[in-house]
Amino acid sequence: MDYVSKPITFIHKINETITDLIVPEVFVKDLHFPTKEHLMLMLRVVGPDTNKVVDFFEDGEDEVFHIHTVTADDKKIQDDYILTDIYLDEGPRLSVDIDIEAPMVRVILDFLMKERYQK
Repeated sequence: MDYVSKPITFIHKINETITDLIVPEVFVKDLHFPTKEHLMLMLRVVGPDTNKVVDFFEDGEDEVFHIHTVTADDKKIQDDYILTDIYLDEGPRLSVDIDIEAPMVRVILDFLMKERYQK
């Protein structure tokens, strides 16, 4: 099942420094809107870029992320969201074994729209 038709771009600003992360649509395993203001994403990234994903989101709770993508049914997502909860599960690491498994990370991200967010 396709959840997005374009890669998801995350933009994060920390102390006047803007960083971005582009996640190809093949790594998006779920995109869910429980309400209009609430966005949940499940990513499973496999390969050498898993560390980039972990580093980008690891300490990002309560931070603002601009998210830009297009869903499979052509709905544009282009808003600022606050990351309210994150679950990271890093998979197998590279090793010297003969049966080398590619590194993998599963990430569940829970966002609320910035303009609707209240603590």
